[in-house]
Amino acid sequence: MSIVIAGISPHPPLIIPEIGGREIAEVRRTVDALKKLSREVAAARSETVIIITPHGPVFRDAVAVQAEEELQGDFRAFRAPGIKLTAKNDTELLRAVAGESKKEHLDVVLLKKEGPLAFRDETALDHGTTVPLYYLQEAGSAGRIMALTFAMLPYQDLLRFGQVLQRAVEATGRRVALVASGDLSHRLEVGAPAGYDPRGKEFDQKLVQYLQDYDVEKILSMDRELVSRAGECGLRSIIILLGSLSGLKVTPEILSYEGPFGVGYLVASFKVWKNEEEE
Repeated sequence: MSIVIAGISPHPPLIIPEIGGREIAEVRRTVDALKKLSREVAAARSETVIIITPHGPVFRDAVAVQAEEELQGDFRAFRAPGIKLTAKNDTELLRAVAGESKKEHLDVVLLKKEGPLAFRDETALDHGTTVPLYYLQEAGSAGRIMALTFAMLPYQDLLRFGQVLQRAVEATGRRVALVASGDLSHRLEVGAPAGYDPRGKEFDQKLVQYLQDYDVEKILSMDRELVSRAGECGLRSIIILLGSLSGLKVTPEILSYEGPFGVGYLVASFKVWKNEEEE
């Protein structure tokens, strides 16, 4: 098997009902779209969900992958310590990814509590992972997961890493869903978290259109100044997603886009069509 569905998810903790409270009404379109995406992932009968987050440990030249047998995270940093999420790690897929990465001369760092290169304080799932995981588990999907953080590598190398993920998935025979977690511009309006920049809206509009058109080359060649001024955190996750779909027959769908708090929240799905020889 291979990747059966992919999606883009924002990760503001305020879309969790226990955290957002009344404010969740301001992001209702995002919540509804994320619930739809999560139902689609469940309907695709995915055995494992790969979640790419921008908020785990970020290395300049290596992708970081959570390597504990059981992965855990909570929302204590957002005044909701009672919300705790756990999931089994797909360690077989992790080993396949490490092996395929080595063939491509792409480095992977395994985040573990014990061992010669232990990262004891970096093994809890961050909100870039737990926010989409909350909705995935609510929908009955995400049995096992693999959580990873992108590297500050050139875009073409991130695209190649996505292709590594695809080959590793095929090697294990898994039905896998992949979710790129990330918010778009953080500078859409005066008072936005990262300040205001008029080009933030331009970035979001272009990226959403390129994704709708499934124009990978235009995404890879987006103006670097525009990307920088947008103050985004999702583009690299999205590029890995696009790499993981290389060569597959894909139909993209923009499920929602809004920016009520000066941050762009995009939910999108990518349906992967079966080859004729597949069941």
